[in-house]
Amino acid sequence: MRRLSFFSVLIALAGALALPGAAAASSAFQVATKIDHCQFTGGAHGRGYVELKVRAREVGTSGTNYFLVLSQRQESSGLAFGTAATWPKETSSKFPNNSTSYFHVTDRRYDFTKNDEVSNRLVITVKFKNNAGDVLATRTVKGSAC
Repeated sequence: MRRLSFFSVLIALAGALALPGAAAASSAFQVATKIDHCQFTGGAHGRGYVELKVRAREVGTSGTNYFLVLSQRQESSGLAFGTAATWPKETSSKFPNNSTSYFHVTDRRYDFTKNDEVSNRLVITVKFKNNAGDVLATRTVKGSAC
């Protein structure tokens, strides 16, 4: 009998510990990677390219009315990554704070212009904003180093 109740407690505890992960997956502020690609041939100059595509999504009545997207290309010489270039800020269309979920897709690509000796990656940051301009959440996706 004691052994059965001990296992019941363990099962309940395991379920409770698994809940935060499930709750995080159901966040109202989501960014999913659609493409994270690096290629060393082809592209606009024949030397390859790096591409990162993300889909930002707000779920339900999160308070979000639009997305602000910041994108950059980073280079690393082996010690750390630093910003080499940025794209202009991108703002999605505005939408109401209702029970409908809204999304915005951003696709960034950098075609290598020379035989790059340094490692490159793309970074996209999505800010979930309300009509007052307040940031409700921020999500950052770092593409694979290439």
